[in-house]
Amino acid sequence: MSVPEILTHVRPGDTIAVEQVLGEPTVLVDEVLRHAGALPGARLFVGMSVTDVLTRVPAGIGLVSTVGMAANTQLIETGRMRLVPAHMSQLPWLLSEGPVKVDVALVLLSPPDADGWCSLGVTSDYAWHAVSSARVVLAEINDNVPVVPGDTRVHLDQVSYAIRTHRSLPEYRRTDPSGLERVIAANVARYVRDGSCLQIGIGKLSEAVLQAVAGRRDLGVHSGMVGDTMLEMMRDGVITGRAKGVDTGLAVAGSILGSHRALALAAEEKNLRIVSIGQTHDPARIQALSNFVCVNSALEVDLFGQVNSETAGGRYVGATGGGVDFLRSSVRAPGGRSVVALPASTRAGSSRIVPRVETVTALATDVDVITTEHGVAELRGASAGERAARMIAIAAPEHREQLREAAAERGL
Repeated sequence: MSVPEILTHVRPGDTIAVEQVLGEPTVLVDEVLRHAGALPGARLFVGMSVTDVLTRVPAGIGLVSTVGMAANTQLIETGRMRLVPAHMSQLPWLLSEGPVKVDVALVLLSPPDADGWCSLGVTSDYAWHAVSSARVVLAEINDNVPVVPGDTRVHLDQVSYAIRTHRSLPEYRRTDPSGLERVIAANVARYVRDGSCLQIGIGKLSEAVLQAVAGRRDLGVHSGMVGDTMLEMMRDGVITGRAKGVDTGLAVAGSILGSHRALALAAEEKNLRIVSIGQTHDPARIQALSNFVCVNSALEVDLFGQVNSETAGGRYVGATGGGVDFLRSSVRAPGGRSVVALPASTRAGSSRIVPRVETVTALATDVDVITTEHGVAELRGASAGERAARMIAIAAPEHREQLREAAAERGL
């Protein structure tokens, strides 16, 4: 009986890196999983999934990730997925020579041009490093992947095995921010001026911030991801990158996370570059960006300014991610600032400003500004006592007395 071709490339015990978000090569992953019985000891390294493909991974194939959000939360909680906490900037090392050294890269590519060049298109980030480090590259070549410049070009000569698909890519649809999120965003917006270069995440609060700064001129982008709104701001001339000291005139990101309309805009946008983590999270590059403002969210922040973006009630629901990479580098950029934004309370009414965070993602010394709907706490250079007082002032009023008592117990 002949051996399936894919098993001539994937071996037992291999670490298989799978491109993330819109770039998940789901048909190719399913093809690998069909032969799981012949791959004992193999494991998939995955990022953020926006499909249900991970629910189809049989018990004989291991799962590893640095991300605990979305579908990964339940997989980690049940012990099905092994979590490796890591800053985004550590992924190139992790995949090239670290404990998750990649053997096989599974990627989603555009159809080749006349010279045989395909494009990663929607996602470069760690996929670029996986392609560069893997023993073999396997590709799902899909007609709907846009060709976007950057760290995206992969030649057919680099691909050992490919399948052709025509399926629609998944979508990540933006949602309208609430009134609460708009209030928080207004506090963030005071740090964004004409010519600022932005790093900002995806979600309702990020959406509110982008809406709040839509009247600024010549904004720049250097971010892990871009979505519909940023691409529309590029189209409309709000984001021009003219004031960037590095990559002047270009918007730089690691991935596109948005709707089919976002992909269409990306394909038309000549000044967009989708690049690897080696560029988006490079401290020297970030520090060279004038007026760089990074905006990140958190699950909770404590009286010292320590930030938790990973766990809630003992469950791993977030990620170390790239937040700390940006927090540390942004304040070293000329005119740079970093802002951590969050509601003062959970939906259940508990305070998200706490005496001590349950998991420390960002150290107090990494933090510049914290904002809630109740105001702004500027913490950089402040003493422990000043930090506590400023954090209490932006907590929900009904929780402030309890926080004062907690501060007093610590002599703050």
